[in-house]
Amino acid sequence: MPVAMNESTQQNALQQGLAVGCRALGITEITADWDSVKQSFRRAWLTWDQAHTMPAIRHDLVHSSIRPALVRSKTRPGSLIASWSCEGALRPLVREDIAPGALPDLLALVTAISLEDWIELTRSLVAGLDDHDVVHEDYSRQATSGTPEPAI
Repeated sequence: MPVAMNESTQQNALQQGLAVGCRALGITEITADWDSVKQSFRRAWLTWDQAHTMPAIRHDLVHSSIRPALVRSKTRPGSLIASWSCEGALRPLVREDIAPGALPDLLALVTAISLEDWIELTRSLVAGLDDHDVVHEDYSRQATSGTPEPAI
């Protein structure tokens, strides 16, 4: 990511990457509480190879960027591909007017990070949550790890 990206721009990239990552994995909602999501995000972020490209993303338990990134996503003007509904459960919302085959290239263009890398972060994030807190659209695609293979 370019150095000129500020915290808001990086949060926007984060929320879109995670939303498309969820879509690719068939995840329709996350029902875990915010503390669990923050803890899981922290663990996932610390091991993610691309974390260094977004230095403004905070990942400690007191000052975490995950909640503002997801909650503010619907009102952020740069949310070109995806956003989140955070009323009750966390629901990734990927624009339906974008052809699924175009999402990987568009995501890489918007975030400067590949879909494969976002899927890696998303898998790591949901792996730290209880299985019942991660809802999949099609349970038949689930792998033994608890998350299905990419659907995009």
